[in-house]
Amino acid sequence: MKNLLWFLLIVFSFKCYGQHKAYKFYHEKGFEISRKEFYEIRNNPDYLPLYLENDTARYGVIFYREKYGLLKDSEFQNLKDYLNSLKSDGIAADDVIVINYLTGVSEAEQNKNSRTNWNIFDRNYVRKLKKITDVSHFWISPVDKEKLKYFYSNRVNWQKDNENLVKELFFPFELSYGYFIIIKPDGTYYYCLGEYSKYYVWEKTEEMLTL
Repeated sequence: MKNLLWFLLIVFSFKCYGQHKAYKFYHEKGFEISRKEFYEIRNNPDYLPLYLENDTARYGVIFYREKYGLLKDSEFQNLKDYLNSLKSDGIAADDVIVINYLTGVSEAEQNKNSRTNWNIFDRNYVRKLKKITDVSHFWISPVDKEKLKYFYSNRVNWQKDNENLVKELFFPFELSYGYFIIIKPDGTYYYCLGEYSKYYVWEKTEEMLTL
């Protein structure tokens, strides 16, 4: 998938001009698919469709919503060093790392004075996570904390991903609700893209302990 991601990142940072935009459809594995295949696959809950655009073309890309993988030793150490810089108590050697990564925050949401009813912000969410196992938990977003009032910035310790390290390591594109990541002490990881509940994070954390 990374080859396709890098291709798309290059494509969408390259500025060129044209009057007519072609439509292209891809699977995250890198192969092109037809419009019909794209629209059939996007309704499958195991996949997440993402729409991208530059000055000459529009792209529909189908991604797997859930992914398991293993970080290289250097990647994992670099990530832990980065995360440790965001908190004072540090990550213990046997901690499971859980990251709630928030992207796709609309301008309307950034200006709301109300609060979301998304249940990952329930007060028992992190408490129960830490009862499942030893967890180092992080709330991270590329958006400034002051613009996350709708997402409980008054009591949630949002950390800004200033270096885009988390985004570049796992999933570089903006999408509504972002995603959550679970990483075991050996670098084995899992992530889920798009909307999710606190119950699903608990469930997948318990599952990761059995792998």
